[in-house]
Amino acid sequence: MNGLAVRELSDMHLVNHIGTNGDQENAAVISKTKTLKQLALKLLLEAQSLNEVPAPDVRNGIDFYEEVKRFEVDLIQRALSFTHGNQVRAARLLKMKVTTLNSKIKHYDININVLIGGFMSTENSEAAHNQV
Repeated sequence: MNGLAVRELSDMHLVNHIGTNGDQENAAVISKTKTLKQLALKLLLEAQSLNEVPAPDVRNGIDFYEEVKRFEVDLIQRALSFTHGNQVRAARLLKMKVTTLNSKIKHYDININVLIGGFMSTENSEAAHNQV
């Protein structure tokens, strides 16, 4: 049986999508929605980069550990965003062990789903997390 299981308001039904024009329209809408989400995410990342704090003036004193944390979190977020949440690839980009990256993600409480625009389902997120 070919088709797609669709869940609407706790009702599940099978939608046969072979040879129907509605499916082409649905696919176009889904494609446009995905593209729009990706553009919104890119815009958000660009907006966040505008808010980056310039190099601190050490003459006034700074919290060294807070600055290190900010720097590490920014690098990790950029690598995860670039790799769409793939921690193995992000660790390679940062030239660190995956276990170290995972430890820092937990320590700094970095939300991976936000970085990739929430495109990842809970199951996929847990599976990606377990791959580490």
